[in-house]
Amino acid sequence: MNKGISTIIATIILLVITIGLAGTAYVFITGLLKNTFSKTINVLDVSCNPSNTPNQANITIILSNDGTENITDSELTVLVDGNIKSPQFIFSTVSPRTTTVATSLDTYAMNKVHTVLVSSPSNSVRSEVWC
Repeated sequence: MNKGISTIIATIILLVITIGLAGTAYVFITGLLKNTFSKTINVLDVSCNPSNTPNQANITIILSNDGTENITDSELTVLVDGNIKSPQFIFSTVSPRTTTVATSLDTYAMNKVHTVLVSSPSNSVRSEVWC
């Protein structure tokens, strides 16, 4: 009689452990994916506009929030030709599935290709623009 009860109890314990591990894995993976894709940006366009300074241009970036949470100005970083300057670009808060436009406060040389890197908490997007 003890052998039969021990087998049933062992089976129940193994099932409880398996269900617990599966639940823990689900919670972990769900949280990981939520944080990974919640603030995803996409650069729709990068362009140059002549500035008031001779042979200099301002860079304008149009980007969209393809994620599920708001992205604030402080969460976005823009590097032009690998350099970050402050303040360089000022963005408004970008709601999910919306776009925003920002123009550089600094000027950049004309007749040159500039590499623009925009980073959010979830991803980075690199573009090139001829000024």
